[in-house]
Amino acid sequence: MTKLDKDASAPFVHPSAIVEEGAKVGKYTKIWFFSHVAPGAVIGENCSLGQNTYVEWNAIVGNGCRLGNSVSIYSHVELEDFVFCAPYMVFTHISFPRAAVNRHAVFKKTLVKTGTTLGANSTVVPDVTCGVGTFLAAGATLTKSSKDWSMMVGTPARQVGWVSAFGEKIDLPLLGEGEWRCTHTSDIYVLNGAELTRHPGPRDILKYVPGERLERMEVR
Repeated sequence: MTKLDKDASAPFVHPSAIVEEGAKVGKYTKIWFFSHVAPGAVIGENCSLGQNTYVEWNAIVGNGCRLGNSVSIYSHVELEDFVFCAPYMVFTHISFPRAAVNRHAVFKKTLVKTGTTLGANSTVVPDVTCGVGTFLAAGATLTKSSKDWSMMVGTPARQVGWVSAFGEKIDLPLLGEGEWRCTHTSDIYVLNGAELTRHPGPRDILKYVPGERLERMEVR
């Protein structure tokens, strides 16, 4: 196990976990049982890596992210801030893998934008972008890029609605004009055609403040 500074903001690494030399782990991050962070991996601040997680070289995990048990973040996968990967969701980085062929030189990048949720047992294929706040349902397979705030279900995943940053279904159609206000955050969501735009309220729950311990918004 890599030794990390023992100050109050230092990352916590469980004794059974391995953080290899050359990996970068941010303040207040917790890495739990049997997890492995490879050299060259970058993990931001205030993250939680559940049991048996793996972050590969050249992978990036942003600030405030939460990785459920047995999630692997492979090379060429980038998570922006506040991404939630539920237990056993899967990233792939080769479209047509064969054991007899080495395709390491042609891995495709996958970008998961801020505030996205990837449900339990869901799959994200390579060379796609998960739009800001995408909500990919449990068991779904994302085979093409998703829109900001879209709710995606099924295999292959299709859009069936919109979900707010707080995590509530937005009462607006997939196509048209309209406005919806979140009663918890005062965010305003404006639908213009097939695109939904978020205007944050006084407290932007997706705005990360570097260097501080994260206080997540609680549901009451």
